[in-house]
Amino acid sequence: MEPARPVPRFTISEAVTYSWNACLRNAGSYLLVSFVVFVGNTVVVLLAAANNTAGFQLAFELLGAFIDLLLLLGLIRASLDVVDGVTPRLGLVFRPDGYGPYLVASIFFLVGTYLGIILLIVPGLVFAVIFQFYGYVVAENPDIAATAALRRSAEITRGARLRLIGLAAVLVCLNFAGALCVVGLIVTYGISALALAYVYRVLSDRPVAMP
Repeated sequence: MEPARPVPRFTISEAVTYSWNACLRNAGSYLLVSFVVFVGNTVVVLLAAANNTAGFQLAFELLGAFIDLLLLLGLIRASLDVVDGVTPRLGLVFRPDGYGPYLVASIFFLVGTYLGIILLIVPGLVFAVIFQFYGYVVAENPDIAATAALRRSAEITRGARLRLIGLAAVLVCLNFAGALCVVGLIVTYGISALALAYVYRVLSDRPVAMP
C-alpha cells in the first residue's frame, strides 16, 4: 500500500493576495478576458429574460447555458496562463477544446450540487468543494473524460477541503462587494478565477509564476 500523499499547504490570504497581484500585473490582457466573459453572460441572461414566449425563453436559456460554459472555460484557461507566467489572449475565450467533457462534467456537478443542497444544504456545499476543480483539469487536459476530471478534482482536494470552504466563503464575499459596482464585479470575477487557479496549481504540486 502506497503512503498517503502529503497535502500541499496554502492559506486563504496567500491565494487572495496572489490573485490580486497577478490580476493587477496582467490587468490589460486578463481583465479584457474577464470583461468579455462577464458581458457575454449578462447579454445571454438579458436575451432570455426579454422573451416572454415560453418556448423561446427555454431555447434562449439552454443556448445561454451552453455559451456561458464556453466562456467560463475560456476564463479558466486564461487564469491558468496567468499563474504559469503567460500573457492570456482573448482568443482563449472562444476555443472549443475540451468543451464536450467540460459540458458533461458540468451537468454532473450541477446535478450533484443541487441534490446535495436539497439534502439540508451542507452536502451540496461539500460536493461543490470536492469537485470544483474539474474545469481546471479539463482546461489542461482537453481529451480527458468528464468522470476522470471529476475524480481528479476529488483527489487533489482531499485533506484541504476545510480551507477550500473558507476560500469559497471569502470569494463569495469578494464578489458580493464587487456587485455593488459593475466594474468592480468584472475585477472580482477575474480575481476569483485566479485564486482558484493558484490553489489548483498548489494542490497539484505544480509551480506558479511570481505575480
